[in-house]
Amino acid sequence: MMVDEWTMVWRILTAAGLGLIIGLDREIHGRAAGLRTCLLVAMSGALLMSLSLYLTQIFAASADSSVVRLDPGRLPSYAIAGMGFLGAGAIIQGRLRSRGVTTGAAMWGCTGIGLAVGAGLYIPAGAATVVTLVALKTFRDIARFLPREQNVMLRLELSDPAAEDQIRDLLKEHKAHILFVGRERCLPDNTEEVEMSLSIRSGSGWRKMLTQMEEVPGVSCYSWKQAEVP
Repeated sequence: MMVDEWTMVWRILTAAGLGLIIGLDREIHGRAAGLRTCLLVAMSGALLMSLSLYLTQIFAASADSSVVRLDPGRLPSYAIAGMGFLGAGAIIQGRLRSRGVTTGAAMWGCTGIGLAVGAGLYIPAGAATVVTLVALKTFRDIARFLPREQNVMLRLELSDPAAEDQIRDLLKEHKAHILFVGRERCLPDNTEEVEMSLSIRSGSGWRKMLTQMEEVPGVSCYSWKQAEVP
């Protein structure tokens, strides 16, 4: 199919519409890359791919009298490389985790969708849009109910230092991996403060373990918080 200016305009608008659909989900969830970003990324991908095909047609017409040859994949490859900088800018590196990785992946997907539309592959582009929306909306809710490994700093105040052995048995029963232990001993009243860095699965098992730990004799106080990855 020959690519003319009006075909390019149609493909640009189509890609912008698909990018707008994905950007709407990111905007609703308050992400840095929302409506405008995803729209512009998809539109730019369609423009560069259409431009690449259009220029290839122009030079193909004079192939017999010219030594110039164009690679249709060169301009799109630069679009993909440039997308890496935008995706990195959407990622926020925190102390406990990185945010925006999924948004960066969605922007990468918008680039691919735009390139597909620019090449006239409307059905694959539409399918990719649907899959992206399903991944962003449906699997987000499913992931909340899946147990996952978490790093936890558990702090215990023991009125009886011998209770630590029972705590260790309880952790082993619930398949919690102890990464390291720190303790502080108070000699006058024979109490001990223990800090344990744990790797354990989240979910009902973790809550059940905390309930059982309250019943261990000698545990006078405990607290926990999510820990940085060691």
